Amino acid sequence: MFPMPSKDVLKQLRKGSFIVAHPLALTKDLYIDFRRQSVLTRYYLSSGADGVAIGVHTTQFKVHDDFDKYYKPLLTHTIEIIKECEKNIGRRIIRIAGVVGRGEDGVREAKLAYDLGYDAGLVSLHKLKGLGEDEIISYLKKISQEIPVFGFYLQPAVGGLPLRYNFWRRFVSEIKNLIAIKIAPFNRYHTIEVIRAVVESGRADEIALYTGNDDNIIIDLVNKFVFKDPRGEIVETRIVGGLLGHWAFWTRRSVEIFRFIKRWISSHDEIPIELMILNNHVTDVNKAVFDVDNNFRGSIAGVLEMLRRSGLLEEVRLLDPEESLSPGQLEEIDRVYKMYPHLRDDDFINRFINEWFNDRCVGYDTLKEFDLKDLKDLINMVSR
Repeated sequence: MFPMPSKDVLKQLRKGSFIVAHPLALTKDLYIDFRRQSVLTRYYLSSGADGVAIGVHTTQFKVHDDFDKYYKPLLTHTIEIIKECEKNIGRRIIRIAGVVGRGEDGVREAKLAYDLGYDAGLVSLHKLKGLGEDEIISYLKKISQEIPVFGFYLQPAVGGLPLRYNFWRRFVSEIKNLIAIKIAPFNRYHTIEVIRAVVESGRADEIALYTGNDDNIIIDLVNKFVFKDPRGEIVETRIVGGLLGHWAFWTRRSVEIFRFIKRWISSHDEIPIELMILNNHVTDVNKAVFDVDNNFRGSIAGVLEMLRRSGLLEEVRLLDPEESLSPGQLEEIDRVYKMYPHLRDDDFINRFINEWFNDRCVGYDTLKEFDLKDLKDLINMVSR
């Protein structure tokens, strides 16, 4: 028997959830800043996030280089704060752990995460460069014996492997407790390949599709994909949720937009043009934050800078100095920060940040339910 999440968690994942790719707060001597790490988690869950993913790319993959100093204490601390917030919020939070490694390193991480109470491992394959498809699938099978698997197509620009249709078809067919896939190649052709592999495997009802494409978040969420299953029957499927670095900042507003999208597509056939406009605003923001001009070199630093501006982090600190802000990136961040005030949640943060620093997970009950008029009003706030 393979490990599986609870039925409630599976239902929540398949329905579609808002999962934050959780960053790392560091002290001046580059150790985990547990106080600010806790504040970040409380901010996300108080904003209305359905789950968090820790130990992932946005967290900084360097935490995997020292299991005892970074990975284990980080996962242990995060789940403690999640459980604390669950008591205040009154609902179960989805818990995803990043699993990175080669051979027994990845197996050890997966075992720890499952023992701590994480629902799935988001398995990154970037350390498996040079291995053949059979070897990668064999590694994934070992991980799946320790924890349910959340697949991950990480874009090659930040170290991911180029993975084509045949790989994904084998992945979804052979890993029986593959419960979801984060699709983040930042490439429409490859995004569609993953979805087609899931449908053509006959597992579209079992495997939840999540976007990680920060260049087209809203487009992914409103789109409908139609392919034939193994019986030749037409199957319609959707990307139901997201696990995103973009959702690690300006989180409250992103939750409001996500929930509007979910309500809208459940009751309407047409997609309002306002969502297409908003998609372009979000993509423009992410061009700056994720440092597209410098091939994503400063992507993690950009997220940390947005959190610093919000008062949630003290400074931009990274374990790998090569991932620092790029020349010209701050100017681009300045531009989008001023241009898109409707995407920020400064007021929300200012209202509750002292509570989060005082160990209280509060603010979740003030979430606004958007209607189409709210969306139109948002767009009119664009600053030129």
